[in-house]
Amino acid sequence: MYIYLILISLVLTIYGVEKSKLFSYRIIALKDYDFFNQLQIDKKMEKPWFVFFFMEHEEKSKEFIPIFDKLAEEFKTTNMYFSAVDIYENEDVRDRIVVSTFPQLVYFDMNSLMYRYSGELTFEDVSNFVRNEEWTKLQGKKVPKEINYWKRSIRKLTGFVAILIYSIIFIIIAIICYFQKRSHSNLLKKIRRIDIAQQNIQEKKKKYMKIE
Repeated sequence: MYIYLILISLVLTIYGVEKSKLFSYRIIALKDYDFFNQLQIDKKMEKPWFVFFFMEHEEKSKEFIPIFDKLAEEFKTTNMYFSAVDIYENEDVRDRIVVSTFPQLVYFDMNSLMYRYSGELTFEDVSNFVRNEEWTKLQGKKVPKEINYWKRSIRKLTGFVAILIYSIIFIIIAIICYFQKRSHSNLLKKIRRIDIAQQNIQEKKKKYMKIE
């Protein structure tokens, strides 16, 4: 039992180390349990935050990770924190901030207003956004005070329905393929029987011809 627990702890530790390798030390990785405390939501922040919401195994997210690292290095002297949140693992943050598309960049000012970046995910475009403080041209929104569990339920239900539909389609295709294969097999058997019957007829004809 103890060995089992040690192995689980070891696996989780290795997984955590691997996850930490995704970003440089300049990027603060946040999770459900510390995100809102660290950002001091609903309080006066000591610094604004620029947060990268991503999914580790999603292609566009993987492509942007080194770019975000480079951005943190580029603006290391700026009065701003750079942070990253894996929305696949941190559902509470995802649903309270309402991250419906990913990867997504959100700027949180010192008054807990959030500004969603909508430009291209390139180093040049995001650099200009930060350097020129382009969030000042956007309409900031207050961070919701609580999670919208209704939207979470809809999202999960949608995902479940999609899986159910794909499963039904797969089953239908499998049934069609099975009956097609069976039909083809029966057809081959019939053809084989006809061939054997024709061969028997030919052999009988030859025997009659010899007798005559």
